[in-house]
Amino acid sequence: MVRNYKKRGDWSEESMKDAVKNVVEGKIGYKLAAKSFFVPQTTLERKVKLARESLDKNDPMTVKFKVPLGPKEKVFTDNEEEELCKYIIDMESRLYGLTMKDLRGLVYRLAVKNNKRHPFNNEKEEAGKDWALGFLKRHPELSIRQPESTSSARAAGFNKQVVDQFFNFLGNVYDEHHLTPDRIYNCDEAGISVVPKTKSKIIARKGRKQVGAITSAERGTTITVEICFSASGNFMPPMMVYPRKRMDPQLMINAAPGAWGVCSDSGWMTSELFLDWFKKFVKFSGATPEHSVLLLLDGHSTHTKNIDLINEARTHGVIILCFPPHTTHRLQVADVAYMRPLSTYYDHQIMAWLRSNPGMTVTVRQVAEIFGKAFIQASTMSTAVNGFKKCGIWPYDPTVFSETDFAPSLMTDIQLNVSDAPASDNSSLIMESSSTEPATNNQNAPIISEAISVAATLTDAAVTPVTVETETLSRLDTAASISASTSLSSNLVTALTVLPNTMSTPEPGCSYWLDNSDLHERPRTPQQSIFGVVSPQQIMPFPATTKTSRSTRKRGKTAVITSSPYKNELEETIKKKEQAEEDKQRKKGLRELKKSEKDPATKKKRVTKKKQGAKNRSLNENSDSDIENTPCLYCKGLYLDSNEGWAACSACGKWAHCSCAGVDDEDADTVFTCEHCEQS
Repeated sequence: MVRNYKKRGDWSEESMKDAVKNVVEGKIGYKLAAKSFFVPQTTLERKVKLARESLDKNDPMTVKFKVPLGPKEKVFTDNEEEELCKYIIDMESRLYGLTMKDLRGLVYRLAVKNNKRHPFNNEKEEAGKDWALGFLKRHPELSIRQPESTSSARAAGFNKQVVDQFFNFLGNVYDEHHLTPDRIYNCDEAGISVVPKTKSKIIARKGRKQVGAITSAERGTTITVEICFSASGNFMPPMMVYPRKRMDPQLMINAAPGAWGVCSDSGWMTSELFLDWFKKFVKFSGATPEHSVLLLLDGHSTHTKNIDLINEARTHGVIILCFPPHTTHRLQVADVAYMRPLSTYYDHQIMAWLRSNPGMTVTVRQVAEIFGKAFIQASTMSTAVNGFKKCGIWPYDPTVFSETDFAPSLMTDIQLNVSDAPASDNSSLIMESSSTEPATNNQNAPIISEAISVAATLTDAAVTPVTVETETLSRLDTAASISASTSLSSNLVTALTVLPNTMSTPEPGCSYWLDNSDLHERPRTPQQSIFGVVSPQQIMPFPATTKTSRSTRKRGKTAVITSSPYKNELEETIKKKEQAEEDKQRKKGLRELKKSEKDPATKKKRVTKKKQGAKNRSLNENSDSDIENTPCLYCKGLYLDSNEGWAACSACGKWAHCSCAGVDDEDADTVFTCEHCEQS
């Protein structure tokens, strides 16, 4: 079927009226009127003739300027198509965009439920391709796009409350320290491999099903690179982390100027390696207590739970502010503006090396040279300056993100509690610097307000689009036959349900946490729809979340991690962990000492006697063979293989190691009841 041609009657009725009026009044002729108002001249002459005849009879101009061509008519009105267009855009902004097949199925169901006359396929239950393409042409604001994958945690994490709080922290730091672009830095880690992830498009024969490109291996070794640059376009030489036990200087031959290499067991960044990098960053940035520098980074544990890093930063006047969790894809400059071109240039350099060395493969010994060339290409001043501007960090622009950018988070709609609102006192963000020991007497400083947790929302939640059941649609058919104005939206909106949260006190970090007071049901009011019976949102509602029960873990908070409150809280958390580990090791040593001091024969005799002397126990009359094959209630270990004391449950008579049961094997008078019997 021909899809691009000019149809008959493809002119507006208003244009024809204006053209007829001008010709009848003698202002212009037929040819000029047809060209000026974009109407066919022959049709214009016919309409003018009819208009003059009606004027001669002293009748008003009652000419039918536009008549339908043939029996076909539009399935939906212009207003209904406009509402459908807005619905499609809203679904896309929530990251649940419709495919062409989804659109065709939705349109068919809309036509059927609203009793519309339609030419759609009843067997496939979907509209035709021609209708869908015509709909896109009638609404040029729509286009078919390839979506970019976005995790559910990022979709919920990037919401207006969290972003506003981050910009409040950032603005307070700017006001306090009067920073300039050359004193604002962003650092991030990137993983590179001998097999690049990004592949550039190539020219190939048309119609070929598969197009390949040579690589060095199926799966390459990952090498971590630390990238850092300022808002003025100043790039720090990268640090490369190799997965090795000992560093080989030959790995850094022909690397980028100033770059250096280190090694770790996994090739990932560690707290010790990041501290070494930070010491070089202090020299590179020229940070001093009198000339403070701001460093923006993500909430990785090597950054936020490194007490040595915090002390080093406070000593040299470096303010460290971490991004909220699951927001770095929109807030972190390196992710937004730098990593993609770096990956593309790295792929180009890999392919250039393979062409220059046919038959050879890229190994870790060539990575530094190849990456160095890509780093030089990608590290331009315009990239850094535009990246900071895009994220609203410099120039400072807290309104850089629109409501459309926050639309994906509407499926959770997490509100900020009044108690969690950012403190207005700027003293909570002041980084105290000292050339000697960091100050610890600031006990009255207000604690940094703890942010809401967006990271926990979708980590613990299963996000599924809410669908309409078959019975609901059948009820809609019945409602359509009774009244076209019946509103069923209240029966079709699914509320957001969240299970109670029993999370314990959070520990320092840059991952938010949630409690049950952080989630509020989004107010849902029935919207007025142009469609008579069923609207698009009723057939395919907006996605909502349901939270599933699972074991929780401690969440952190967003803060200026070089501030005194954060440092004190982190030190207290570390002290508690160390004390718990010491208690664990002490108890383990006592158990091993008691085990080594016991005589197996005496212990066996004592335990057997204890068994025979106990009342209401199932093994008191068994033979020695049965006793030796008795399994532990908890670990299933046999009594024959054990060298420690045993205890029997006073209710069910089953036996268990004293260590498994949690009782003292030296106390023969202890009455033990297993957990199964206590619960029952």
